[in-house]
Amino acid sequence: MTRFGLILDTLGALDRSELPHPGDADIRHGCERALTAILLELARIEPVVQGSPLETTDNNPLTPLYSATANKLIDSDQLLRMEQFIHRILGMPSNFQ
Repeated sequence: MTRFGLILDTLGALDRSELPHPGDADIRHGCERALTAILLELARIEPVVQGSPLETTDNNPLTPLYSATANKLIDSDQLLRMEQFIHRILGMPSNFQ
């Protein structure tokens, strides 16, 4: 998830570009592959031992997923899966089943 912000920045820059430039499609494809890799890594992480759930703070790992930029540039199914994995890993209560 540490690279999630970089992916958002890159996709945002491509989205703001008025004309497509050579290589833009390759960069978008690379961002999609990076998002897929993040999902695969999140799926492999074992949940933490149950303790107190994560409180909502400025360091909440879900904050970048809820940004308007993420919702505009990244597939909602990918964002939902990331959210589900993070909830599972951190033992956070979730709003979905």
